[in-house]
Amino acid sequence: MSSERIFNIFIFFDDGTASEFGIRHCRRDGSDVEKLAFLQSIVVEEYPKARRFPLRRSFTSAQWLSQQRLGMDLGLFEEGFSYYNAPKAPVVCLTAIVDGLPQIDLSTDLSPFWGNKIGKELPGDMEDWLIKYTEGNSFRFDKLIRDDYFIAIRTLFNIRHLASASKLLMSCIDTIAFVEYGDANGNFVRWIDSYVDIARVGITSAELWEFRNSIVHMTNIASRKVLAGKVAAIMPYIGSDDMASKMAPMEFKPFNIYNLILAINGGVGKWAETYNTDRDKFLVFIERYDSIISDSRLAEFTTAPVAAC
Repeated sequence: MSSERIFNIFIFFDDGTASEFGIRHCRRDGSDVEKLAFLQSIVVEEYPKARRFPLRRSFTSAQWLSQQRLGMDLGLFEEGFSYYNAPKAPVVCLTAIVDGLPQIDLSTDLSPFWGNKIGKELPGDMEDWLIKYTEGNSFRFDKLIRDDYFIAIRTLFNIRHLASASKLLMSCIDTIAFVEYGDANGNFVRWIDSYVDIARVGITSAELWEFRNSIVHMTNIASRKVLAGKVAAIMPYIGSDDMASKMAPMEFKPFNIYNLILAINGGVGKWAETYNTDRDKFLVFIERYDSIISDSRLAEFTTAPVAAC
């Protein structure tokens, strides 16, 4: 409740990118909640007067939101805090200034920017995936991908709905490749080649890509390149590899879908390990995975029983 110096920090975005922040400070009595409310109330008059400092890295607006989702790294503002000889844990209000105008609805403190801090009352009940899969200082990629994809894939496989299991497995790869490389041509094959021991399945990443194109869109095994004879057609089967080796020659190359599921699962583990030392990569992951929907993140807007199909 004592009087202390408190800080408004402004992140200046120009043409979608922020490379500078600004600081203004004042002295105020009251609780931390009251001090934060006061800082928010003077944003409009204070941001034009702020002393500017360079950010140690630039951010797009989406990357900045991802950073806020994790909780703010005070080290980003070290130069400004040092200049003003700030206390160790100051009360801080962060506000984005976009093309010269403050975005007051995004003004916040330094705590993680979870779904319940968006400031809007949304219908339904949907848990924030970033909260759900964060355990201490670790993020559980294995649980996230298991819940969003592999539970359903294995359920379909176990009841012998192989075409549906294949489609969902291809969708899983599509999603992870998008998260890793963005919406870029060749991201599916690139992810397979980087993280999956596809040779153990007896097929190539190019063959799997053509299988993906046909099974997802047309539920067949004849993509344009397969029909043109440029890539071999592949067909999933279940059973022992010994049995497959005794099959008569056929127009398509058989592959064991169970082995493919295991290989993709292993690739997910290898891919997840790359996030252990790269915080900036995790920011991109948050940005892109925030756009993904799943069975567990479709909000239910009623408490009444949901009718069966």
